[in-house]
Amino acid sequence: MANEPPARRSAWTSRQKFIRLLWGTIGRVAWCIPALRSPVLRMFGGTVGRGCILPRRVELTIPWNITLGDRVVIEERAILYSLGPITIGSDVVIEVRAHLCAGSHDMRDTRFPLTRPPITIGDHCHIGIDAYIAPEVVLGDGCRVMHRASVYSSHPGSATLSGNPAKPIEAGE
Repeated sequence: MANEPPARRSAWTSRQKFIRLLWGTIGRVAWCIPALRSPVLRMFGGTVGRGCILPRRVELTIPWNITLGDRVVIEERAILYSLGPITIGSDVVIEVRAHLCAGSHDMRDTRFPLTRPPITIGDHCHIGIDAYIAPEVVLGDGCRVMHRASVYSSHPGSATLSGNPAKPIEAGE
């Protein structure tokens, strides 16, 4: 048939599929014990600095793509959709329901292959409640993303971002 969609193949190796299965079962069970969260994330290939706070209800898709600096605080129900690398600096707060999305699909290709662009969050950043950080975004040190903002482009340090799409705002606005 001439109009059949092109064949798709998995973006994951057999080894990665197996590790993801272990993460979704054994890793999730161990995650229920607060003292085991950082060690379990490290065991599955993630990098976790000192003094990080990881809640019970957080979505970490691919643990080996997560790098956390020191004293990172992630609040409940945050989503770190780490199909690609997510690097978070030190002294960062990621609020409730914030969504960091390091994965998408190439819509120009009829097979819609998976893309895994990175996200980088600098030191001393604050990602507000229900904020969205898109693939390929780099936020410099000291950025503040206001609640419900959607960030689709990179911003230098000390920017305060608001809106959808997020734009820098001036102090006092």
